[in-house]
Amino acid sequence: MNIHKLIEVVNYMLKKYEYRLNYTKLLKMLYLADRQSYDDTGSPITGDTYAALKAGPILSNTYNLISNKGKQNHQNLWNSRFLKDGYDLVALTDKIPCNTLSDYEKEVLDGIDSKFHDYTFTDLIEYTHANCPEWTDPKDSALPISIESILQALGKSPDEIAFLIEEELSFAEEEEALAQLSELNA
Repeated sequence: MNIHKLIEVVNYMLKKYEYRLNYTKLLKMLYLADRQSYDDTGSPITGDTYAALKAGPILSNTYNLISNKGKQNHQNLWNSRFLKDGYDLVALTDKIPCNTLSDYEKEVLDGIDSKFHDYTFTDLIEYTHANCPEWTDPKDSALPISIESILQALGKSPDEIAFLIEEELSFAEEEEALAQLSELNA
C-alpha cells in the first residue's frame, strides 16, 4: 500500500463532503471503488488489503490508520493529515495535492460518490451485505477478504484470477523495492 496515494484518495473523497465524512461510509465507498477497479482493470486504486467485519467489507490498513493503529511511519503521516472526530474522519488541511491519481481513478471515485453520495453509512452497510458476495458475516470477529474471492465474485475465470494475482504480487514487490530505495536515499 502506498500511504501517499491512500492519503490522496481519502482526501479526494473527503473534499466531496466538505472535508468531513462518517468513516464507515468512507471505508465502504473506498472498498466499492477498489472493487470496481478490479472489475475494470484487474488492479485496485488504494492497494490496501480487505477484511470482512459484521458491518461489511472494509479496507484493513485504512481502518487501522483511522483507529490510530497503523504502522508507526504511516500513522504519523496520516495523523498529520486526518483526525478522527467521533465517527467522522476530518481532513486537517485542504492543501493535499492530487498528483498520483489517474483520470481513470478519479472517474471511478467520482462514479462511486455519485451513486452513493446520499446513502447513509447504514444504507452502505446494507448495500455491501447484499451486493458483495465475497463478504461473509464473521459474527463478532474479522475475516480477511482475499483478492481471489473478490475476482471470483466479479465473475473472473480461474486463468484470469491467476494472471491478475501474479501481476499484483509482482507490482507489490516492485513498490516495496522502490520504497526501500527511497528510504536509503533519504
